[in-house]
Amino acid sequence: GLDGAVAAGAGATQFEVTVSGAWQAPLRLKARLWGAGLDADAEGTAEPWTKDGASENKSSVSLRVRSADISPLLNLKSSDPAANIRLSSKLTLAGDKLTFDDLDSIVAGSRLRGRLALTLGDQKSLEGEVGLDQIELAPIFAAAIGSAGHDATEPLGQGLTSAWRGKVTFEALHGRLPGGAELQPVSGTIRSDGQALTFDGIKGKIGGGEATASIDARQGVNGLALNANVQLSGVDASALRYRNLAMPRARASMQMTLLTQGRSASALSGALSGSGTVTLDGLNLPGLDPRAFDVAIRASDSGQATDDTRLRQIVEPALAAGPLSVASAQIPFNIRDGRIRVGATTLAANGANVILSGGYDIPADQADIRAALASTQVGTANSRPEIQLLAVGTPDGLSRSIDIAALSSWLAVRAIDRETRRLDAIERGEPVPPPTPAALPPSAEPTPDVPGANSAAIPPADVPVPGRDPRRVAPKPKIVAPRPPIVPPVATAPAVVPPAPVASQPQVAPLPPPIEVKPAPGAARPRPLRPPLSLTPQVANPPPRPAMQN
Repeated sequence: GLDGAVAAGAGATQFEVTVSGAWQAPLRLKARLWGAGLDADAEGTAEPWTKDGASENKSSVSLRVRSADISPLLNLKSSDPAANIRLSSKLTLAGDKLTFDDLDSIVAGSRLRGRLALTLGDQKSLEGEVGLDQIELAPIFAAAIGSAGHDATEPLGQGLTSAWRGKVTFEALHGRLPGGAELQPVSGTIRSDGQALTFDGIKGKIGGGEATASIDARQGVNGLALNANVQLSGVDASALRYRNLAMPRARASMQMTLLTQGRSASALSGALSGSGTVTLDGLNLPGLDPRAFDVAIRASDSGQATDDTRLRQIVEPALAAGPLSVASAQIPFNIRDGRIRVGATTLAANGANVILSGGYDIPADQADIRAALASTQVGTANSRPEIQLLAVGTPDGLSRSIDIAALSSWLAVRAIDRETRRLDAIERGEPVPPPTPAALPPSAEPTPDVPGANSAAIPPADVPVPGRDPRRVAPKPKIVAPRPPIVPPVATAPAVVPPAPVASQPQVAPLPPPIEVKPAPGAARPRPLRPPLSLTPQVANPPPRPAMQN
């Protein structure tokens, strides 16, 4: 009956046994079995006959297995690491029931201890409790549904869904999830009723929070049907990772339901569907520093952002300088045909809002993440500066790019609007604020006025000067007083108000560049219109007048 539990490789296998004792009494037994893929020995007592009406043979031995392939027991392929074990245990055989007490084993590189009771026959049953140093959850699950050792497109094997009845409770110090995340520790119960396999009460610690899950696998008309429910509570989001793709720092909670059905592993992943919601508190999104908008505006005002390429070179390091802090956010997602999708979700932060969207295509192993960062400090409700970010690729290495087309357009419109307002202020005779000093090139510095030189740089006398009200001054001829070389150009008052002596004249800030100001209404007197001239062409030789007759 060992062929249902142990597989031996090709070649000879040797078996040695020594039995001593009396008839109808327990016998002392010492045995060894070794060969290709199998090396084990046992020592103890055996009762090969029944007595006193007993219908079962009994044996109790100390079993030591140095190498064994138990793929027939677990419905695995011999190449699967979980199928090859090493163990030592006190083995008790009663009929077709094997009990492993004080079990100490190495399975797939992990140490396993506990107790198992296995009943061999047409319908196997298994009961027990085991503890492990670490457990790989993905291979265990693959073996349970019958996909271990099979190509993704091959039909699923029998697995453990209908091969046995009973339950096994397990606990591991480390439980590795698909993609590299770890549960420390993890525990749960695997149950089977001969028709369905249930991973029940799976609990674990991850990122300082709690993770719970339950999975039900059942054979149906259209293949294996899977239902799962996963919940996270108070987890450090940075501990949730899939290969090189990790969530940003935050305190995360999640609820997710999954459903799929198929006859192969690829069919199961392609038909995966479900939905869920992730709640994030204290979220810090790296590479989305909202101060990048201030940097871009200063660069535009100072003339540094000459084109989109230069603007991108200025904005990229500014974005990476710090994270975007979001107090709280809820991100719903859905899963359909094996594709996880996140719809456009707005996250409100201090100084900016970010709109997240994207997803992950499980069969194609491709992820795309989009983020639109819009400032809330500058602009209007209908016109905000915006920066687009895109990350595309496999979870092992995403390619990140920045689109500043919207920001560049907003800066251009802003520059036009500022110039328009400046010209409007000039036409209304209102004070015009000086331009940003950083935006003035050295060649634009004002030069001292001398008669006949740089006359265009002299502002008109009608430009408002501190301490004067231009509306109270009658239009009179403008007199320009020469200024000392150290004093910027100053517009003087009409001749009736002589300028103050240079010695008592305080130094003032440089005036803005020369502008043309139209005189105020009524300042200039219209000249009287002359009557139109009537011009008659002259005749060279006029004809003589006829003589008057009386």
